[in-house]
Amino acid sequence: MNSKSLVNWWVFVLNGIIALLYGLLAIFAPSDTLQVIIMYFGIVVLIIGIAILIGAISNSRKGYPYGSDLFSAIVAIAIGGVLTFYTTAAVKIFMFIVGGWAILIGIFQLYLLLSEELNPSSKKTLLINALITLAFGVLLFFTPLESASVLVILSGIMAFVIGIMLVVLGMQLKNMTVESEDGD
Repeated sequence: MNSKSLVNWWVFVLNGIIALLYGLLAIFAPSDTLQVIIMYFGIVVLIIGIAILIGAISNSRKGYPYGSDLFSAIVAIAIGGVLTFYTTAAVKIFMFIVGGWAILIGIFQLYLLLSEELNPSSKKTLLINALITLAFGVLLFFTPLESASVLVILSGIMAFVIGIMLVVLGMQLKNMTVESEDGD
């Protein structure tokens, strides 16, 4: 019987280190991290848009339908360009949209609270949820960049904790051994 360590332990450690690095960047430089994330996402969307455009051109040359692909490519390239080159404006617009959406959801929940016959426990829960949703929406809508930075910090804290867990798990897997009977 031979014993060998599990071979993929390093994947967990590597992912943990990446999560730790992101966590540290997000916690200590949230606005810069947010800018880089948005810019990276914009570049990815641009590349996808260009790939769809190439496919649409290929389809048009072969006589296949290409209208929806061409439209998708134009929209993706436009969104990718805005995200890549106007990251601050893109973050503000996104946070305005999410904030406005949350405000509408909160108002709708208050309307449901007033118009539906619910038991007292459900009414309390719906009221609390509506007020939290409204507060979250107002906060995002009126302080978009600061709110985005707070969300990045929260994601950084979560990534840091998960990174520690992945590194510990990877090291535990490294120390584990698997018994093999075939003489490998």
